[in-house]
Parts: sequence; C-alpha cells; structure tokens
Amino acid sequence: MAKIYALCDMSLLKKYKIDIKEYVKIAKYFNASIIQYRDKISSLEEKKENLKILKNQSDIPVIINDFLELVQFADGLHIGQEDLINIIDSFGFRSKYEAIEGIRKIIGKKILGLSTHNESEIKEANLFNLDYIGLGAYRSSSTKEVENILGEKLHCLGVISKHPVVAIGGIRLFDNIKNVSYKAIGSDLLKKYLTYS
Repeated sequence: MAKIYALCDMSLLKKYKIDIKEYVKIAKYFNASIIQYRDKISSLEEKKENLKILKNQSDIPVIINDFLELVQFADGLHIGQEDLINIIDSFGFRSKYEAIEGIRKIIGKKILGLSTHNESEIKEANLFNLDYIGLGAYRSSSTKEVENILGEKLHCLGVISKHPVVAIGGIRLFDNIKNVSYKAIGSDLLKKYLTYS
C-alpha cells in the first residue's frame, strides 16, 4: 500500500480556508509520511514562517517545492523538470546531471526528488543522485496545467525507476496505483478531512 505524500499547497489552503497549523493536523490525521510545501503566492518571509510551523508542529519530513534558497528550513527539496532547466541556466551547469550533483552538494543528505513524466525522463533520473522521483500526471488536476496524462500507464512506468516513485497529478486518497511507494495528494486530502472530521 502506497504511503501518503501530502501536498500542502497554499493556494488550496486559502481556497478551503485552512491555515497552516490546521494543515499539520490534516497531515497527521491521514498518517502522511511526507509533506511537500508548495507556495507560489506568499512572500519569502511568509514561506519561511510556514516552513517553521510545519517543521515545529510535527515530526513528518517537510520538503520545499522548487525554492532551493529555502531548503535550509526544510528536510528536502522537490524540483520539476522546468525548474531544473532554470537551475542549469542560473548556475551555469552544463547538464541535468551536473545540476543535480550541484544541488546535492548544496543540500547534503537532505531528501531530493525530481518530477518525471515519461520513460525517457525516468531513465535519465536513474542516473541521478535522487531519493525519489515524482511520476505523472496520473489524471488532470485543478491546481496545475498538465499536457501528459499517464493514467493506467503510470504503474507500468513505475517499474522502470530505480528510485522510489511518488505518483503525482490528480491523485485521490483511495486510488490504488501499483508500483509506487507514495501517492502525492493535494485537494482530495482537504476534501476528505472536511467530510470526515
């Protein structure tokens, strides 16, 4: 049974009128193994404060999405393919491999994950010093525009990865997806919590 990788998306929290402290209760309620903090709307200071709350209120590892400069306040970093290209451009790396190695030097033994969407990206990620890959999208989602919907192909692609796989993209609490270690769940956790509690 795949573990829960809880997506703490500040846009969703605002939509459902849930604050960051209540989100910690939600993650605990569903026995989340990891929390990913995703925030495209808050200031840098607000992001730091929110990360501190997530860290101080629970013993669940907290991963920051995209913001390498905030990894010191978290237990790890998740980056998307586009963000990896931006890091290559910003730091002058020559390849994705070199960029991942550079990120690894910066974050040390903290958790590092990378989004993948197809067989080619999975095989490429197998060469990288990662702790997991995100793989998707499983289905379309209201929080993110996606071009490539994998659906049932996701479980077939999961076996290609040498790293643990987090199923991403429109995942629901009761989805049963084979060959994945985690299910990344955003809005469905909030909906189920508001229904059950």
